[in-house]
Amino acid sequence: MTTFLPRLDVEQLQESTLFFLAESPETEGATLDLIAKYFLTTEPLIKKIVRHPHVEQATLNYIRLFGPASIFDSDSLPFSDFNDTLSDSEILQKRVAAIEHLRVPEKIQLALKGNREARLLLLRDPNRQVALAVLASPKLTDEEVEIVAESRNVSEEVLRTIARNAAWTRRYTVREALTRNPKTPLSFSMTFLKGLRQQDMSRLAKDKGVPAAIRTTAAKMLATKRV
Repeated sequence: MTTFLPRLDVEQLQESTLFFLAESPETEGATLDLIAKYFLTTEPLIKKIVRHPHVEQATLNYIRLFGPASIFDSDSLPFSDFNDTLSDSEILQKRVAAIEHLRVPEKIQLALKGNREARLLLLRDPNRQVALAVLASPKLTDEEVEIVAESRNVSEEVLRTIARNAAWTRRYTVREALTRNPKTPLSFSMTFLKGLRQQDMSRLAKDKGVPAAIRTTAAKMLATKRV
């Protein structure tokens, strides 16, 4: 008997049904792969999937690349494509390749539930829904927000979303990073500039990597403070 599910209906299934599928020896690999992508943070379910006789190597790789680190604690889990000889750059290449093969709904699920490495890669995705889903992830940390705020590889819309978030911009380091980022909308940069420390404002006045308006305003504000 072959288990078949429409590709997007799996997220509507009850937990008992998901566990039944993960335990049933008749469930096919494609269904296990879909469940893994939509329920990556449900560790008891994922642990059953990785031990399933029909689980595909691609699914195991996906879980290894983007799943919770605690899943990898057991030596009995069959992550045969990964070992201590792989370099950081090789792991990165595997992550990039895996993401390239995902559909948009799967990328959004990964943005919401994947690990830190997945989030930082998906922030660069050309699809705005994917990039913004990262900012909606409950796993996103303040430190990651700061990294994103200073990144020049993300879209203006991502930076605009961060700039509008009062909780994130309460942190001085986030405001300062946004002001330094030339892709931040100028209206936000100018607002945050006013609250920067003198030493940071001085650096901006000389930084040719920021818009001329920021440099000029920073220089004028510094001159005013010296008077």
